Amino acid sequence: MNELETEPRSWWSRNWKWVVPLGGCFTIIIGGILLLGTAIFGFFSSVKSSTGADEILLMAQTNPQVIEALGEPIEEDGIGSYSVKINNGHKTSEVTLPISGPKSSATLNVKSSGEDDNRVYEVFEIYVDETGETIDLRDNEIEEGAN
Repeated sequence: MNELETEPRSWWSRNWKWVVPLGGCFTIIIGGILLLGTAIFGFFSSVKSSTGADEILLMAQTNPQVIEALGEPIEEDGIGSYSVKINNGHKTSEVTLPISGPKSSATLNVKSSGEDDNRVYEVFEIYVDETGETIDLRDNEIEEGAN
């Protein structure tokens, strides 16, 4: 009998020298990706909220002309484009948001300026893709503000 025979080594004892560094690097890379993704999501969320996009979408969802053209429910149909410029406390924002309903899809275009409480809509319209119709929602905003 051979006295030098020993038990076979376990998987961990054979491979720990490459598992530990690779696992550590992999953990750091995944953590960095998650951190970067969270930062990007937070940035885009703050830009979207400062444009008032959620309020604008709500106004479009409750407008009878838009409901007639698109049907109900009206929802966002993509990411959209958001732009905010602030100069000496005066905020100018532009939003282009694809929306859709059961009947059709459309693009919501809004350009506004002023403070959050005192916002003036320079452009507030919906372009319906299938019919080519443009619905100007500024008239409804003026009527609601007068009441």
